[in-house]
Amino acid sequence: MTDEMRTGTRIRSVSRAAHLLMLIASLPEPDRSVNRLAKELGTSVPTVYHLLNTLVDAKLLARDERKQYRFGFAMEVLSAAYAQQTVPPPELLAPLRWITDATGESAYLSAWRSGNPVVLAHLAGTHAVQVTDLRPGYRGAANARASGKVLLAFAEPADRERYLAMHPLESMTPKTITDPAVLERELARVAKNGYATDIEEFSVGVACIAVPIWSNGIVMGCYTISAPVQRYRQHKARYLASLREAVQMLGDQPATQPQEGVGDPA
Repeated sequence: MTDEMRTGTRIRSVSRAAHLLMLIASLPEPDRSVNRLAKELGTSVPTVYHLLNTLVDAKLLARDERKQYRFGFAMEVLSAAYAQQTVPPPELLAPLRWITDATGESAYLSAWRSGNPVVLAHLAGTHAVQVTDLRPGYRGAANARASGKVLLAFAEPADRERYLAMHPLESMTPKTITDPAVLERELARVAKNGYATDIEEFSVGVACIAVPIWSNGIVMGCYTISAPVQRYRQHKARYLASLREAVQMLGDQPATQPQEGVGDPA
């Protein structure tokens, strides 16, 4: 078997088209000029026009009356299919394994699926003392979970408002946030600090800390560490550093990380 057969043929035009779609997704509308797209792709303006026209023909893009390119209705089909997919992207699992190896604690991968913050994967830690497991597929009590707070804090405002309007704030323990105003302040702090915690808000005796996973300026999910409260309080800084190192493995993360705010919970 040749090297090409083993690795698979790469078609340059397809790669450029995929990159172009990602650029359109990540750039603000005023910045989506053909010249800007050509510069970002490292190619010529005529080539970008060829790619754009091909994507319009495929209904992946549409050209409006202002001659602006935006996503076409075929993207809705792809988006809906992705939103229903509960199998985690393989590239996100290696950093998840690294988290458990580095900390010895249980780790989770969560993301938005069909309008809900859903646990996609869970790896048990190696410490003798384990905590209550959240199995893949769990989608409740976003207000009580560190992962739920991260996904809510970094969601589009309309998506967050829609979720909160449809899901009453569940009380899982006496420490769960059930006041909408308090939750709003908590989510603002999460957005500022770049991570979320829950200290016995979901399960008594258990604490969690979660960080977002970015791709092209969009939060694609989050990683979470879960540990007994006492061990969490001793190692919170190390857990946070490990989570951030894990997301850096994926690349395309913010160049600087927010720092802990004043009065941040232990």
